[in-house]
Amino acid sequence: MQFDSESSPGFAIGRVAYLIRSGMVAELKSAGWPFSPEETQTLITLADADEPLSMNDLASRMIRDPTTVKRQLDRLVQQKHVERTVSSEDARIVMVGLTRRGEQKLATVLPLLDDLRKTALKGISKSELSATQNVLRQIQKNLTKHLS
Repeated sequence: MQFDSESSPGFAIGRVAYLIRSGMVAELKSAGWPFSPEETQTLITLADADEPLSMNDLASRMIRDPTTVKRQLDRLVQQKHVERTVSSEDARIVMVGLTRRGEQKLATVLPLLDDLRKTALKGISKSELSATQNVLRQIQKNLTKHLS
């Protein structure tokens, strides 16, 4: 059996993810942004949630290992962009949320990342983008079920 990496969605997704991450690194560095793309994704995920999340919920939303997310959070907490609190419902659960400082700092870099997104999507119609997003969500759902 011969494997054709050019027709493999996984290889294509991996190549695009690498290019997006490389673009993010360049944009963030040029802005003097102190955090990695992964730490930035953590901040964006918390901002999108619009409320504190449990550590497990954050890791799940990011599809990351909780230990990796904890390491990223340690640095973000140290820089006072994120704060940890104890859940009001269960003292065993640690909640994490953006601080005001984190929200303000994130707002300075989001336009740069939006420009990168626009560059990546140049020449792609709304219907093509919608179809691609639907396919990627289905692949994610299929693999999540498979790996569970």
